[in-house]
Amino acid sequence: MGVRRGPGLSGILLAACIPLATSAHAACNGPQALTANYKAHPTAQNAILLGSWFASHHQFACAVPIFRGALRTNPRSAQLHYLTGLALAGDGQTGPALPELEQATRLDPGVLKPHLMLAYLYDQAGKHSQAEQEWKAALKIDPHSDQALEGLSADLLDVQDYVGVVGLLQNVPLNPHLSITLARALGTLNYLDEAGAVLNRALQQQPASLPLADAMTVVLVKQNRNLEAIKLLEHTVQVNPGNLDAQLQLFRLLVLTNHINEARPIAPKLLAARPNDSEVLYLNGIIQRFMGNYPQAKAYLESAIAIDPNFFNSRYNLGVVLNYLHEWKEAAAQLQKAIDLGAPQPEAHFEMAKALRGLGENDRAKAELNTFQQMKKTDETKLEAATSAAQGDKSVEAGKVMEAVGHYRDAVQSDPTSANYHYKLALALDRAGDMEGEQIQLEAAVRIDPKLAGAQKQLGYVLSKSGDTAGSIEHFRLAVQAAPIWVEAWINLAGELAEAGRFPEAREAVATALRLDPANTLAHELSNQLAQDPAARPARP
Repeated sequence: MGVRRGPGLSGILLAACIPLATSAHAACNGPQALTANYKAHPTAQNAILLGSWFASHHQFACAVPIFRGALRTNPRSAQLHYLTGLALAGDGQTGPALPELEQATRLDPGVLKPHLMLAYLYDQAGKHSQAEQEWKAALKIDPHSDQALEGLSADLLDVQDYVGVVGLLQNVPLNPHLSITLARALGTLNYLDEAGAVLNRALQQQPASLPLADAMTVVLVKQNRNLEAIKLLEHTVQVNPGNLDAQLQLFRLLVLTNHINEARPIAPKLLAARPNDSEVLYLNGIIQRFMGNYPQAKAYLESAIAIDPNFFNSRYNLGVVLNYLHEWKEAAAQLQKAIDLGAPQPEAHFEMAKALRGLGENDRAKAELNTFQQMKKTDETKLEAATSAAQGDKSVEAGKVMEAVGHYRDAVQSDPTSANYHYKLALALDRAGDMEGEQIQLEAAVRIDPKLAGAQKQLGYVLSKSGDTAGSIEHFRLAVQAAPIWVEAWINLAGELAEAGRFPEAREAVATALRLDPANTLAHELSNQLAQDPAARPARP
């Protein structure tokens, strides 16, 4: 989900009602009536009319001296300072534009457009903290300004303040770009269901949007809902006939999810349209490899690598093809490069062993084969654990708690390094009333993965029930650090802090919960209690 920096200069200029024209006039020749009127009566209003005409025709260099001339007799005009700054920015003179716009915001801070333009220019100049303040000032004037929301959310994403993005966007009307930004923040925080819900609402409004479909596809694939992702992209292609980007997205997903027969009709069309696209070449190479057309697969993959030499999958697939062609030396070279670049699949080592055997390097081949077998064994063990955990999930749904405990124990035994399986077992033990066993499994889960928010929160709850307030606070804090938009965890933290008499921290935690969910009843009740409790009130200075 790509994000651009703010709304862009053209968007700001258009918002200022100064549209960009396709060409500029060579000389400053404005309309005769406007020019004559300005020369006869060089008032501020006539300067604004003539200068704005030049700016609207992309003749910013002509507009600047007119606005500056008017400023000499009207130095307190916020509008003239703004228009001068706008014209200077349009003419590419960012440095001189900044003080004009700054003066406009000082003289009349309640006008939206100078703040928007100033924020944009600050961002372009790398002054992101100043830009953030201007975006916020714009939002105080118009809380629903798309340009301000886009600009501020882009700044927040750049500093990885995903919680800030969620807090900014979750309760405002969203255009498609803002929907994608919010979904990206939610997805990064691992709230995939919530990210999908945001994008689904946006797609209902704009079902033909390719960027929205692309963003939704990312979410669906992360959730292992490949068939739904394919169906969505097929629809997107249908409603965007002739759009090569839509076709490429569908083609990519079909190939990488092994729907080769469905991908084959698309392959030659994209290759003809984009013969020098490394990804199109790579994907065509995979199709030819599956079809057994190894010489053609080799040609495509070699072309892809020539354009993008650092993509390990191109080199891995080329190594596989070269093995089929018994070009052992070349295969070994490509496979080694793929492994060096980070190829994760065990099969890379199997194919490497095959190439080394072809070269007569049997000892090296044996070592690669051992690596392959170890990686496959790990994968098989993880598959057994996943099967047991899935059976446990079904038992939980059926209300068979002790049966679920058994399946989750099998999963933990097969893969003791999985924090998630320890957590699932802990929740089942909680239902079975085994708090001691639950705590043991939760402690194991958070040792393996301190960022497993659910386990941290549940451990905080267990410790609270046992009277360990300090331990409870610690784990609730770790829960909100791992899942900073989890309102319930913030409320739990606030309640436990209040229980410990740490009232300022408790008020801060519940205030965070209310920022994330202003309508949350529990958060309001706790906030009111903290405000009314004399012990909770801050000491007078």
